[in-house]
Amino acid sequence: MELAGRLTLISIQLAGLVISAFLVGVTFSNPDQVEERLRQFAIVEVERAAEEVWSQRTVGQGEGSRSERLMALSDRFGLDAEVLDAQRKEVVPAILALAKSEICQENCEFWGFASQLTNVSMIERVAQIRFGQSTLSDFLVERYETSVKGLLSDLRRFGLVNVVVLSMMLGLMVFRNYLDWRFTAFSVALTSYAAWAAYGYLCNQNWALAILLQDWASPVYQIAMIFFALLFFDWLFLRGKVTQTISYLIAGALPG
Repeated sequence: MELAGRLTLISIQLAGLVISAFLVGVTFSNPDQVEERLRQFAIVEVERAAEEVWSQRTVGQGEGSRSERLMALSDRFGLDAEVLDAQRKEVVPAILALAKSEICQENCEFWGFASQLTNVSMIERVAQIRFGQSTLSDFLVERYETSVKGLLSDLRRFGLVNVVVLSMMLGLMVFRNYLDWRFTAFSVALTSYAAWAAYGYLCNQNWALAILLQDWASPVYQIAMIFFALLFFDWLFLRGKVTQTISYLIAGALPG
C-alpha cells in the first residue's frame, strides 16, 4: 500500500515537472508563437502607456482636455475631430502594424494585413509626432517589444521555479522516501496549479485574465517557490541540518 502511494505521488510530481518543463521549453523554442498568443494583451499594455504619455505630455498642442488635443490634431492634420476620435482606439494598433510590418522578419502576416486596413496617410502623420527625442511610432514599438519580452520572462521564471521545486520533491521521494500528507498535498496542489496555469497561458490564450487576476507569475509566487526550493534542497542534500539549526535558533529566541 505504501509502495503504491509513493509511486502515485512520484507520478504526480513527474507530471508537474513535465508540464513546467514543457512550458519553459515552448517559450525558448517558439517565442514567435508565444508572442502571437500574447499579442493582444501586449497591445493593450502599449495602449495604456500611450494614453498616459498622450495625457501627461505636450505634443505641440498644449495642455487641455482630450477633446481639445484631438481638435488641435484635427486642425494640424486637416481631419475631422469626430472622425479622429472614432479612430483613436485604432491608432495604436495601426501604428504598431505599420512599423512592425516594415521591420519584422518572421510571422509578418498579421502586421502586414493590419497595416493595409489603416488610413496609411493619417497614421503615418500621427506616428511622426515626437515625444522628447523619439517619435510616437518608435515609442510604441519599444513599449510593445518590452511588454512581450516581459511576458516571456514571466512565463520562463514561472516554469523554472516550478521545475526546480518539483525536481527537489521528486528527489526527496526517490532518495529519501519522504512521504506524509502535507508533502503529498503540496505536491498535488503545485502540480495542479502548474497544469492550470500552463493551460491558461498556452491553450486558453487569456493572458490578461491570467496575469491581472490570477497573477500566477507574480514575484510573491516566485519568492515562495525559491523558499521551498531551498527548504527541499536542505532536506535532500543536507538532511535538514540548516532547517533544524534555524528552528533551534527561533525556539531559543522565543520567551518561555
